Amino acid sequence: MDTIGEKIRIQRVVKKYSQEYMAFALEISQAAYSKIERGETKLKLDRIYEIAEVLEISPFKLMPPSKYDGAINFQGIYAQYFKIKRFIITKVLRRKYLVAVDDVDQSDISNN
Repeated sequence: MDTIGEKIRIQRVVKKYSQEYMAFALEISQAAYSKIERGETKLKLDRIYEIAEVLEISPFKLMPPSKYDGAINFQGIYAQYFKIKRFIITKVLRRKYLVAVDDVDQSDISNN
């Protein structure tokens, strides 16, 4: 997985911008900008937005994915499915079966 710095570098190269241009646009030194791309500088959200603006991209392209982003917790889904299934079998269907048995007239059973 690419780090934020790697993502920035890739986008910069795609746009054919130099590190000097990026540094000038961000009003920082080229050395400081280089540290951003190497991941030696922790970026605050406002700086990520500034870099994205210079690169003319969405800042979300640079940020790491959220732990909830596009991930489906199948184990959780299956666990809930089996809990619901168990509930239906043990509570609902048994109750219906017991009611149905009670509703049947004993004389109907003996006549058949």
